[in-house]
Amino acid sequence: MSLKLCYWDVRAMGEIPRHLLRYSGQDWVDDRMGMADFGRWQAEKFTLGLDLPNLPYLIDGDIKVTQSVAVIRYLGRKFGLVPGDDEKNIVKCEMIEQEAVDLRSAFQKLCLDKEGFEEKKPAYLDSMEKKLEILDKYIGDGPFVLGEKLTYVDFMLYEFVSQIRKMAPERVGTAVNIGRLLNAIEALPQLQDHFNSELYKTKPIHPPFAAFTGLE
Repeated sequence: MSLKLCYWDVRAMGEIPRHLLRYSGQDWVDDRMGMADFGRWQAEKFTLGLDLPNLPYLIDGDIKVTQSVAVIRYLGRKFGLVPGDDEKNIVKCEMIEQEAVDLRSAFQKLCLDKEGFEEKKPAYLDSMEKKLEILDKYIGDGPFVLGEKLTYVDFMLYEFVSQIRKMAPERVGTAVNIGRLLNAIEALPQLQDHFNSELYKTKPIHPPFAAFTGLE
């Protein structure tokens, strides 16, 4: 049975597992729900055998995973994109994983605040740039978080920072090491078809009711 990933038809929290599945080269089903499919989700969410029904969800045979980071970690283990047994590498990856989640949470909070977006954006950008500066030093020369070793955390950092880059490329551009990581992910042969596709160029980060969708 093919792997199946289901999420809304936006990048948001669903694009990282999509990147991992594309990178793997395995067959998988990309089940996307548009805003008109909300009723479908409500009707089927408790019929799929999910212990904690939520989007995204991943079905891999008899294994069913929800919660975005749990899905990402599962695919990282499945495809060998994990830090290995070195405790220092594990800690570094786990810390950057959570820092990436924090970056995404702050970005999403701003982008979904339609009334306060313009007023809050300058303070958000200043805070974000300071966080990136600290993270940039911690990552080092790379090109990935663990040097030449690619892990699921690189895909997390890539996607969440590239989302922010859509809004503030000049601010993200000051983080040289992170920029090197973004370039390295975009150069992966397994992802070239996607990065050159219309899907990648036209897919929004957030739904249309957001103050910033990523298509502006």
